[in-house]
Amino acid sequence: MVGSVCLDCGRPRVTEYSELGAELAEKKTDDGRLLFCAGSIANHVFSMEFLESFCNASFHLPYHRASKKIAHVTPDGSVFTPTTPNGIKLEQFVFDVFEKSKNFYIWEVEREDEFSPLKNAESAGRECLSTCKRDLAHLNKKWLESAGAIVKDGPVYIDASLSYCGEGLDRFKDQVLAGPTVLK
Repeated sequence: MVGSVCLDCGRPRVTEYSELGAELAEKKTDDGRLLFCAGSIANHVFSMEFLESFCNASFHLPYHRASKKIAHVTPDGSVFTPTTPNGIKLEQFVFDVFEKSKNFYIWEVEREDEFSPLKNAESAGRECLSTCKRDLAHLNKKWLESAGAIVKDGPVYIDASLSYCGEGLDRFKDQVLAGPTVLK
């Protein structure tokens, strides 16, 4: 889950999913779209001048409360892993400076091309290392096939120094590529 970009009293902000609540997060407009449909994937572009304006002792980012399931050691020495939240984590986010901006834009992107979060241990089976690798391999395969390559078997990754977003891959036209490999 991600926070939602919205306007609060005319100023841009991100409301964290844990602060929005399920009812608002799932609320729809009359035409069936999500009311809060602009998710923040944490790809931000700031000018240095803008960021430096916050580097002083009088500026403080606010804290956001997040309820967490926190494993701990019991008095008998065993590890207890709770099934419900038992602790509070206070978090700070760079997006809290959005409301101070004079120029704020949202760039809508395809999730499958731009966002594959790494938030969990492998055991979760989602938003973990293997799903990130799978998504990156799928994106790289799409770029290579768009350039005319034939991708067979295993993941074929593209080093970012070779291509940042699928450009310059024409040299692989009509080549059969098999993984696992990294093209450099």
